Amino acid sequence: MPEVPTNPTAALRAFIEWEEREQLFERRIRGVAYWQLIRHDVFRETLEAMGLAASAHLRLEQLPLSRWLGPQLRQLPSTLARSHLAGLEPADLLVATHPRHLQYQGSYICPYTQPLLWGTPRSRVLLTGQFQGRYYPPDPRERTRYVDLSLVLAHAQFRASELMGRGIRERDQRELAAIRDSLQLQLGAALPTNKLQRRARTAVLSMTGMTPRFDRMLERVRPRVVVNVIGYRLVHQILTLSARAKGIPVAELQHGTIGAAHAAYNFAKGRKPEAFPDYLLTFGERWRELTPGLPLPKENVQAVGYAWLELQRKNYPRQPRQQKPRVLFLSQRDIGPALSRMAAALQQRAGTQLHLTYRLHPSEAHSWEANYPELHHSGIQVEEATTKPLYASQAEADVQVGVYSTALVEGIAFGLQTVLVNLPGSEQLAFLLECNLAQTVETADELLAAVTTHRSLAANSGTGLWAPNPKERFANFLALFFHC
Repeated sequence: MPEVPTNPTAALRAFIEWEEREQLFERRIRGVAYWQLIRHDVFRETLEAMGLAASAHLRLEQLPLSRWLGPQLRQLPSTLARSHLAGLEPADLLVATHPRHLQYQGSYICPYTQPLLWGTPRSRVLLTGQFQGRYYPPDPRERTRYVDLSLVLAHAQFRASELMGRGIRERDQRELAAIRDSLQLQLGAALPTNKLQRRARTAVLSMTGMTPRFDRMLERVRPRVVVNVIGYRLVHQILTLSARAKGIPVAELQHGTIGAAHAAYNFAKGRKPEAFPDYLLTFGERWRELTPGLPLPKENVQAVGYAWLELQRKNYPRQPRQQKPRVLFLSQRDIGPALSRMAAALQQRAGTQLHLTYRLHPSEAHSWEANYPELHHSGIQVEEATTKPLYASQAEADVQVGVYSTALVEGIAFGLQTVLVNLPGSEQLAFLLECNLAQTVETADELLAAVTTHRSLAANSGTGLWAPNPKERFANFLALFFHC
């Protein structure tokens, strides 16, 4: 029996070896190469089963019914009016955004795409969907279309075909059960058989139902380029497949930390899944080096920067360091219980020496009081993501503490002293230690020593994390596809 991996990076290496040995990319259900569509989610949930990760985001089924049903019904007229096939006209770009939007100047925007697009002469259509059971109001400056209605119709169509005897066959179910058992032997844990079958079924029905709809949309829009965020989202993978079938190049914008432990960006040597984009546009040059399994030639991984971050650094200038250090904890749902206990322990030891703020991830807002009892009456300021912009908090802080959040890398752009708590996932940011941009701690005592000692860190310039002039770089990239 293979040795069970003890960290996410080793687990991913074993996972990649296993999927190649099992020839999973060549498997088909109803003609659909389903494995590439589900492997990221399968790996992530297997890590959870191994105890090497916890769910980073709330899933729809975990939300209270009142949280998503009411907004769905209220927004049904807008959903119908903005169905992604409604009233489409030709445009230079089709942009599939991140579903979570942020408020900026009175509108909700996708921070990864729209600041890059502002001012560009290229016309575009934005494609988006719901996030944790809600739609954000569309930006009136943009032509926005919602994809969810088509997904519902596609699923209904597939289920009707199942009733007619054209669903997933019994032999396919047996094959998926065998895959699950094989994964169990490889990693010591696996998804329940019925859950793996549901993932494969959802991928097949989504692919079957959405492909003709995306085909029609692309025929109407006729974009020169498709740009997406979170290329491994199921719906974005299907869009990529439709675009590539029509000879339309697809570029993905980096939206978070990537590296050797991220299943969506690492594959066996020589493996290039059909649903992977043609280009990856990163925050900076260094991300290419940090992700050894990227299935793209070097010239197709281009550093464009992060326009939203540049904009916010101008809006929130760095505040001078205070005598009483201001420490900002950046939480995430999977490591939140351990990190909140560390924050409470630090507060007990520091007393009035420090000012502590514990910033919740959006997925923690509705559960932190029950899940993090140590924060109650601790004297720590608990901050929800909706009450204050992240960059405003970082501009006011002296030290940031976290595990592997992309926000920690963003905080370095603000000049923050950075401390990583050695919890599962922290190895994803190990490169910050190598660059002298962060330090790591194990205990509350070590954390107290770190945050009360001002540490001079290497300047952000030259690290390759954040490329300058993102709008100019993005315009230069688009120019590759517009010759007149």
